[in-house]
Amino acid sequence: MAGFVLMLVILAICGLLFGKADTKKELLYQVGLDLSRNRYETKKEDEFRKYALRAMREVVNLDYYRATDEKSFLDFMSDKLDLAVNGRSVENSWGGFEYESLNLGVKKHYVDHAYTVVYRREVDLKNGNNVLLSKNIDFSDKKSAKHYCEILWDKYQYPWPSDWMQNDGL
Repeated sequence: MAGFVLMLVILAICGLLFGKADTKKELLYQVGLDLSRNRYETKKEDEFRKYALRAMREVVNLDYYRATDEKSFLDFMSDKLDLAVNGRSVENSWGGFEYESLNLGVKKHYVDHAYTVVYRREVDLKNGNNVLLSKNIDFSDKKSAKHYCEILWDKYQYPWPSDWMQNDGL
């Protein structure tokens, strides 16, 4: 019996130390404590940034990533992020249709906002704003492309969607 109680205490401590903001809030709420509103929002902001950037980096990690300049990079990113959010029907060799999707390992609302960030840059370029975000980016290098994702995020992340604080569940 003591071993069971000790195991529950260890799980609760690990959940508080390593869990997501929603997990921590739920655990603290169950024992009668609660994160302050400001602290919770700060943790959710960090989480939103982390997972939206992860979605962008996961696209760069794809084996068939072959961007050479900003335009091909943005085209590739928007195509793959759109595929991850919406999926699409593709005609197969037998004349039927198959549903094709891409799993990036993050929830859909993070991927959707990452797509919005890329789209905002594409619109900016189409409107004639060709100012380079960084001069030292080699789009054929994955590490450099991931760094560009951070620069892109910093410039085009706002406004965030209205549901950015939605509960991700335990």
